[in-house]
Amino acid sequence: MSATGDSTAPREVDQHEVDPREARAIREALISTPGVQSVGEVVLHRHDDGLLVTAVLGFGPSTPVSDVVAVLREVKVAIAAAVKGVTGIVLEPALAGPRDDMDTPTDVIVIRGAD
Repeated sequence: MSATGDSTAPREVDQHEVDPREARAIREALISTPGVQSVGEVVLHRHDDGLLVTAVLGFGPSTPVSDVVAVLREVKVAIAAAVKGVTGIVLEPALAGPRDDMDTPTDVIVIRGAD
């Protein structure tokens, strides 16, 4: 599953303007990192000392915690490499919850022999 959607467009919340090239580079770093299944809200906080990036990244319910930690580490490296002046990166992992419906989907395959 790939990370797509308009929510990956970083938004700027401070009075300092964020360079659109920086925003694109951060977006690409987020969606191109293997293991990231979805990207939620991304916010860029520009301040006098640099740029703080916050993002919510989605993972599947069966993703091992060790894999989530490794992917978050890779994302941080990718963001830092993509944009100079990043002074902080805060990533929030979001895990999809288990299904709560009683009738989980099943596939039934019928194979008939030829006479």
